[in-house]
Amino acid sequence: MKLTILGSGTAIVTARRGSSGSLIKIDDKTLLLDGGSGTMRKIAEASSSFKEIDYAIYTHFHPDHVTDLISLLFALRIPSNHKSKDLTVIGPTGMKKFHRELAKVFDDYIDPRGYELTIKELSGGYLDFGNFKLTSSLINHHEGSLAYRVETKDGKTIVYSGDTDYCENIVDLARDVDVLLLECSYPKHIKVDGHLNSTLAGKVARESNCKKLILTHFYPICDDYDILGECREEFSGEIVIAEDLMTIDV
Repeated sequence: MKLTILGSGTAIVTARRGSSGSLIKIDDKTLLLDGGSGTMRKIAEASSSFKEIDYAIYTHFHPDHVTDLISLLFALRIPSNHKSKDLTVIGPTGMKKFHRELAKVFDDYIDPRGYELTIKELSGGYLDFGNFKLTSSLINHHEGSLAYRVETKDGKTIVYSGDTDYCENIVDLARDVDVLLLECSYPKHIKVDGHLNSTLAGKVARESNCKKLILTHFYPICDDYDILGECREEFSGEIVIAEDLMTIDV
């Protein structure tokens, strides 16, 4: 399993950090986790292709996590970009309505052409896709927001928090995980409801006993502080500060 960070930032895009998005490759399957503005370009910069995406998986409907779903579906309609395989879009309750409303706004320009589009909604529980299992859990951010745990058939695991505040569900979902890709929106002296700061992210990592913590979703202010050092006040394990186009083998 290979993880590529496409965007390690937020809605406030900088030259260093784009909006949220990551790719996971498992054998011949490609998973997109979230996709804010600029994700399509980052996929190309990562020497990948949006046509390879089998599963586009979304944590919630805030623009910095879902905007490039429009770009993805539109690009797939262009004849030279027709997919050779189908696409499954997965998201929280309301995903089907969200897609229907987008289709109305863009007329028929994001309707599938040359491939089958399946949309699945989750509010917890799991889906088994054979070579991997996707477990979802409601977390404390926006109503219906989900975090996901991806587990391969050989037992390798990644948890992606999306946006979350501290809550028992994210700790439980990340229990003993190989890689915890966890939001860290602010340094420790700032606390905003629905988000983690550096020390709370460390607390989640410590309580979940994750094997590797990757911090992501940084507002620009984080680049002015020792986020790694602050997180270490709570968690003594391996910590990585995410950067756009970083790759991690799991």
